[in-house]
Amino acid sequence: MDATTDHRWLMQYHIVNLVNQCRRLIRAEFDESLSLTDPALRQKLAHYAGRTRSQGMQRLYGEIRLALLELEGEDPPQVPANSSAVRLYRGQPVHGRNPENKTPPVQRQRKELTYRGRKVVQG
Repeated sequence: MDATTDHRWLMQYHIVNLVNQCRRLIRAEFDESLSLTDPALRQKLAHYAGRTRSQGMQRLYGEIRLALLELEGEDPPQVPANSSAVRLYRGQPVHGRNPENKTPPVQRQRKELTYRGRKVVQG
């Protein structure tokens, strides 16, 4: 999966039904509430399905995996957590304050305005 969140798989009713059943079992067994809008929902489901002792949850997760394979095909390779992926905001790359990024921020020209006879800097 790339940097953007892709929740098209949650638009399938039968998959959402299975995911909600898994969420209830996870909440009961691990006391952890998972959100459908969480970008790492797939990974968390896989994590808890691997840790659970409940055969019902393992069966439900197996059904989810089969439905996802039919819907999307094979999973893309996992991106390591320490890799510096480009963050996007509304489809545009966001340049945050990364310690790796040593370039100084671009200075904007400040506009001088006159307000009640005094020069003020707008910025």
